[in-house]
Amino acid sequence: MDSSLLTTLQNYGLSDKEARVYLTVLELGTSIASTIARRAEINRVTVYTNLEALRRKGIVNEMKKKEITYYNAISPELICNQLEKKYEDFKQKLPEFMMLGEKFGSKPKIQFFEWFEGIKNIYENTLLSQVNAQHKEPVISFLGSVEMDKGLETRLNKDFIPRDLKLRNQKKNTKVIIFDKDTEYARLNKKVYDTLVIEKKLFDISNEIICYANNKVAMLMYNKKDKFWIIIESLDLNRGLRNMFDLIRQAYKKAWC
Repeated sequence: MDSSLLTTLQNYGLSDKEARVYLTVLELGTSIASTIARRAEINRVTVYTNLEALRRKGIVNEMKKKEITYYNAISPELICNQLEKKYEDFKQKLPEFMMLGEKFGSKPKIQFFEWFEGIKNIYENTLLSQVNAQHKEPVISFLGSVEMDKGLETRLNKDFIPRDLKLRNQKKNTKVIIFDKDTEYARLNKKVYDTLVIEKKLFDISNEIICYANNKVAMLMYNKKDKFWIIIESLDLNRGLRNMFDLIRQAYKKAWC
């Protein structure tokens, strides 16, 4: 069974067994539960449970013929159309969701994330802020001397930064202060972003701080002991860090690339 298809279905919201059952039903066409169970290599009781879950989600149909229940899968194209409709519906309501979330804006909101999925969410947020017409402020980043996981570093270098450049149409709307230039991630940042390098003996931090949109601050801890990330929604904190960033930039004006 194709692992990439399983992963795609899991990203859609299915469990591993639900994804396996769906792919099996799609492959078999109209079939009975016992055949699906054998092909998917899942016991029959579990298959019944997952078929019912898929039926409730509207991506598997059931029908009876002579007291025998048969199952078939709706087409992937129809699932895609449903996703597009859900996306458009959610997008239309996004301003209302944002207003609700900012109703008590005087109190900072803090979100904690763990390891890889969490950092993907943070970087996706920064990308979205670049294409949001309401957010005219550049993304700024304090990049410290971090011991970054090699897999994560590769992902950032080969996926995030190229996508960031493409979305921003290479307008250099991201500014970075680097306190350690001796990593591949730092060197690539310096190459593609408006970057200031400061010797870490003068000022050293061991994480990354990103300000984006007009009220969000992400703090990313990369070292082995503290693998977690935080997003703080605070207009005052965002502005304060931007002011600090500009102050450092002016102090080292001659060093800017």
